Amino acid sequence: KKAKNFEPVGEKILEFKTEEENRTFQIHLCEATTPNFQQYHARLESFVFWYIDASSRIELDEKWRIFVIYERFVNADGETRYASVGDATVYQYFHYPDKMRPRIAQFLILPPFQRKGIGCKLLQTIYQYYQAKENVCDITVEDASEDFQRLRNTIDARLLKDLPVFAPGNLTKGFTSTMAQEAKEKFKINPKQSRIIYEILRLGATNAENHAEYKAYRVEVKKRLNMNYLKEKRDMNRVLDRGFKISTDKKLSLPSTEENMEQLEGMYKETEDYYRSVLERI
Repeated sequence: KKAKNFEPVGEKILEFKTEEENRTFQIHLCEATTPNFQQYHARLESFVFWYIDASSRIELDEKWRIFVIYERFVNADGETRYASVGDATVYQYFHYPDKMRPRIAQFLILPPFQRKGIGCKLLQTIYQYYQAKENVCDITVEDASEDFQRLRNTIDARLLKDLPVFAPGNLTKGFTSTMAQEAKEKFKINPKQSRIIYEILRLGATNAENHAEYKAYRVEVKKRLNMNYLKEKRDMNRVLDRGFKISTDKKLSLPSTEENMEQLEGMYKETEDYYRSVLERI
């Protein structure tokens, strides 16, 4: 029995070809009210539980936007067919007083289509869609996996490295509010994320053979990495100052200064190695 032809749902917003294999892909934009979308999404969503940790079903409403990607191909009978490749779900949160803050919730590219640049193209399309909207504050991500964060950092670094404010000569002066503002206005990149990209780009502009230059970079990154420890220490001191007793249970106590310095050095080395892996992709 001949299989029923599958037609993609949603509005096509982009068609592109992969460079190496010359295969054709389309990205379609869907909403909760898009005809036939909810039935299609219920089937595609089942893959999320296999490939995304701690995933859960979403209750579609008017604030969800789903970017669905298909491969368009011609079969042996000369018929045009479509294959499901994956999707990305975005929830459009309200941002006071009159803007919205899109948050990427789930991002799925099925295994047969991975490592072909498709995920990169999908994320770039989401960026371009929201960057063109004046009522968008910035774009955020919900509980990003390590692979997705690396993809996001790579794309953001490619965008920000061409802004004059992120030129090598400015990077050595430290992260500034101007950098955060430019990243937000030009590309809807939020300040926390633009700080990470600043550190990545500054590493690329830092001469590791120059002791003073490299030390200044390490100190800058370690200050950020140490912020949580310093905050917890301040909070604990406030509790002690008010006369409360703190359990001696090791699980509830902060590491000593020496232990913290050792942990901080390990965190820095992991961070630098990770940043260098991103720099290789830019």
